[in-house]
Amino acid sequence: MSTDEIIYMLMLFISLPLGYLVKKTSGAREKTYLCSGVGVAMVVILCGLHTFHTVATISSTILIIKGVGWNRHCHTVSFIFNFSYITFFRAGSYFGLKPPTAFSNVVMLLLTLKLVGIAFEVHDSHKLKKNREKGIPDPTDRQGQKKYMPVIEDPSVLDIVHYSYCFVGLLTGPYFKFKTYQDMINNSKSAKVPTIQPLIEKMKVLPLLAILFLGLSFYLRLDDMKEDAFYQEPLWYRLGYMVPAFMVFRMRMYSAWILSECVCITAALGAYPKALKSRSGQGPVIDPQHVKESDPSECEYDFETIHNIDPYKCDFTPTFRDAMRGWNMSVQWWLKNHVFIRFPIKPLSTLVTMLVSAYWHGIYGGYYLSLLTVPIILIAEDIMIKNFRTEQNSVTFDWINWLFRMRGFEYLSIAFLVLSGSALLRYWASIYFIGHVITIGFIVLGMMYKPKRKPKTEDAARNSEKKLE
Repeated sequence: MSTDEIIYMLMLFISLPLGYLVKKTSGAREKTYLCSGVGVAMVVILCGLHTFHTVATISSTILIIKGVGWNRHCHTVSFIFNFSYITFFRAGSYFGLKPPTAFSNVVMLLLTLKLVGIAFEVHDSHKLKKNREKGIPDPTDRQGQKKYMPVIEDPSVLDIVHYSYCFVGLLTGPYFKFKTYQDMINNSKSAKVPTIQPLIEKMKVLPLLAILFLGLSFYLRLDDMKEDAFYQEPLWYRLGYMVPAFMVFRMRMYSAWILSECVCITAALGAYPKALKSRSGQGPVIDPQHVKESDPSECEYDFETIHNIDPYKCDFTPTFRDAMRGWNMSVQWWLKNHVFIRFPIKPLSTLVTMLVSAYWHGIYGGYYLSLLTVPIILIAEDIMIKNFRTEQNSVTFDWINWLFRMRGFEYLSIAFLVLSGSALLRYWASIYFIGHVITIGFIVLGMMYKPKRKPKTEDAARNSEKKLE
């Protein structure tokens, strides 16, 4: 493990008892200053002079929300400003500033999501209130049921500052909305929320992840891919290298994200009754007013709101699309809610969402080459499923699809290890861009060969015969 990784883990382990202290604190004011006080201390210690960037972005977002106003698109202005600033922050060396450290970079990454997110919450809340005043009904879901649309009051300057510096999720996420933060702060009964069992359930996989990560890290040196000697190795070696490299990468991310979820659980952040059917990032989808209030110690809670990683889904679900949904789930929700569903040109929504994701991750060309390949893989997978997956071959098809989609994840993950576009292209070229070749091959195959489907009437008749038998 590197020094940075050790410090990350140390900060997360320190945060666990501090989260428990937050949960046991009943007063909203005390909770607020405890969360932000610890957060500020962490930022100053880990980021040093780069703390200035957090102050600059928070102050600017406050001016945007308070000055521009919701009806003049404060969410759009906040989005443009914060994503522009994070580029300036990363390219600071070109302006005579010190380049960002690993710690200041992750703090700014998550702070950007928070500051853009709170502007969207302010805008959406005002819009919803105006619509209700005009008698316009709330949006409905596909079943025609009215969606639960939480409304927040205009946050004060201090509210935004406290939310931004809350130590929970400060370094590794998950992303959580301002409304989720408010619910934690204002929960006077949080001490009674059962957290021991959810914590045990969440942590029980950590030993296995840690053993895999430490064991593979001991034998595998990921920087090898940046050296000339690596490209003298046989083709089979370069191809096979992707498998353990991606294993090390995802075990590291799994461990950090699960520990971060544990911090949220100890603080009772994102703790909602199961009846509210909460979702990662979003929070409750059912109005809490429709659920009978009961003693927290007698109520069944879940922490789906801060659920950020599903290792089983990432590793074993057959399709690329579903596996993506289990990875960094709260950020996935942020991208879907703030980019995908709001982008006006629907056919380009996926491409633009991947572009924003790459831009958010960093200025390295590898991010763009990797993430902008995702839409092509999704197209290929959709075509193959539509044309070749049947009820009869579903098990075999799913296993083969899983085999290819895992190789796809490994192929793309190299970008997050070598970072630069030139280093990624060099590696991909050394294995003859096999990921792209196979993906395009699947698209061509699916477009040229479309198996004849039996009419639905025949299928229905056959199913009825089977039932009679």
